[in-house]
Amino acid sequence: MKKILLVSNLDAFIGRNKNLLNRAGFRILTATSAEGALRIFRQEPVDLIISLLDLPGMGGDALCSLMRQDKDLRQVPIILVCYDSEIELERASHCGANACVIKPVRPDLLLKQIGRFLDIPTRREYRASFNAKVIGRRGSLPFTGMTRNISVSGILCETEAYLSQDDLISNLMLAIDTHQIDADGKVVWSQSQPDGMYNYGVQFTRLAPACRERIENFVTRSGQS
Repeated sequence: MKKILLVSNLDAFIGRNKNLLNRAGFRILTATSAEGALRIFRQEPVDLIISLLDLPGMGGDALCSLMRQDKDLRQVPIILVCYDSEIELERASHCGANACVIKPVRPDLLLKQIGRFLDIPTRREYRASFNAKVIGRRGSLPFTGMTRNISVSGILCETEAYLSQDDLISNLMLAIDTHQIDADGKVVWSQSQPDGMYNYGVQFTRLAPACRERIENFVTRSGQS
């Protein structure tokens, strides 16, 4: 199992991202300062470090610069998290960090960056349990069902309607926090159940940016509970 070290003095940042990365299959270590991160790393080396740029004492950029000067530490990938400001982006770009992620952190973008450095599939993502009524159409035939989980890439849907792999689904409708989600999708896998129902993995082929953001926010909130 790949190990990631989170470095932040903010409990909310640690809690949210530790939950996200644990669910994505990583082992997570945490430190509240750059100095603490160095101590932890020397005791138990990790595969990747994700650090806030602004930390008490030594900043994340100083931590990165220090590691790049150490022959035993210089090869460890480092992702810095900062605000989208000229000053912070300049600090992050001059210390040898492998990547920079902008606050507020989008889970899908963070996981994509992690996938680049740890040689894991970039589809590794966080799904949230989600039970809601869904309606849709396959061609001219309508169907209804219930979602079982959701991510920004698609849903797990349970329905009594028979669908085949690669079937195209139009006008998928469901609601998150009273907000309507409208999408198109494609059945990427199917599984029959003993009770006559079917489970389908539906991948979104059309999803408006506003709908994607609502799903993303829901998924992130679910990871904090």
